Amino acid sequence: MSSSRVSLLAFLICILGASFYMYEFMLQVSLGVMTTELMRDLGLNAASLGIVSAFYYYAYMPMQVPAGLLHDRFGPRGVLTFAILVCALGALCFSFSHNIMQASAGRFLMGIGSAFSFSGALMLIARWFPPQHFAILSGFVQLMSSIGAISGELPLAIAIHHWEWRPTMFYLFIVGVVLAFLTWLIVRNFPKGEAHLHTHVADHPSTKPSLKTVFAKPQPWLVAFYSFLIWAPIAAFAGLWGIPFLVSAYQLTTESASLACAAIWIGIGLGCPFVGWISERIQRRCIVLSVCAMLGIVGAFGVIYFSVSPWLLYFFLFILGCAGSGQSLAFSVVRDVNHPHVMGAAIGLNNMATVAGGAILQPIIGYLLHTHWNGAMANHAPYYSVLDYRFALFMIPLCYVLALLVSTFMIKETHCKQRYSIGSGTITANH
Repeated sequence: MSSSRVSLLAFLICILGASFYMYEFMLQVSLGVMTTELMRDLGLNAASLGIVSAFYYYAYMPMQVPAGLLHDRFGPRGVLTFAILVCALGALCFSFSHNIMQASAGRFLMGIGSAFSFSGALMLIARWFPPQHFAILSGFVQLMSSIGAISGELPLAIAIHHWEWRPTMFYLFIVGVVLAFLTWLIVRNFPKGEAHLHTHVADHPSTKPSLKTVFAKPQPWLVAFYSFLIWAPIAAFAGLWGIPFLVSAYQLTTESASLACAAIWIGIGLGCPFVGWISERIQRRCIVLSVCAMLGIVGAFGVIYFSVSPWLLYFFLFILGCAGSGQSLAFSVVRDVNHPHVMGAAIGLNNMATVAGGAILQPIIGYLLHTHWNGAMANHAPYYSVLDYRFALFMIPLCYVLALLVSTFMIKETHCKQRYSIGSGTITANH
């Protein structure tokens, strides 16, 4: 195969891996545009809706390390194909749900399948592209996720307005089936002639030593804690509570609030490749992570606690999205400090911490929101005031303050240098 054809195949594989991440983000944030419909049709309140939404993360979070290990052992092609089908099955089940148990089961299946998306995309990038492109291409994957999140808000809100939420979720099931077929057809685990650079499956470290290698070191845990803190506000606000908050605080329609929240995902989509590029440019990781946390503090306070003009609202939401870019760069730090043979497990640990934000913060905010509720109802669903939301959403700026402390004082600077690399068919350490 010629180098030009290899490059084209690598590009297509990267696009497909990122497309799965885009698809799972559409599913992940979809509940944010159907909160009223779900509370009405399934008899939910803010607390129970937060739990239904969090079932996605209850599956996603514990599957991260197993997903990484499965990618390490069997390769991304077959694993990703099966995972996409599980995701699509979850969308199908959710479309037929009529109570909280059925809806939670559908979200749980979506979470199981989605758990393989980001780690699989990063594994494909690591195998098909040179190391110096990893930070920028991981940012590209995040850009695709932002496109998925935007598609899961404004276009999905319009679709739900025309077709209702059940048919819309069924159409997302069809999209998943098509994506699984394309993944199996096109994706390959290694570039042709380069599989020998990676240790054979039988020679891989066993699962227990792999996990011990990753979990025994403090830095992966600190990076994971930062990832949790920097992404939890995005999962909680942009993923569920942001749209109803904007409707209440700024008197927007659901469609207009969805459009406003798109500024968050645009900030993430543009910010992720940029922070990867600027980090490589200045050969620093920690200062960029800290700047992202500071942007989160500014954006969160601007959106939640100040009644700003529409243009300022969009600006602060964009800033909030830029803050979320820090979690993309955190994966580059993970790559800097971990052995290639345990890269899947290391990425899985970090992604597990990242998505834990949704599992923990979404229901906590829902609980705080409901405990502050005065019992008001509107259209046969609970009505929460702007004061209720501001009380519950104080968790968001708190996360960013803690993220600033962790990135400034606890994470060690790697200067964008990998501790380990693969060269000449052997594993070598870069000191």
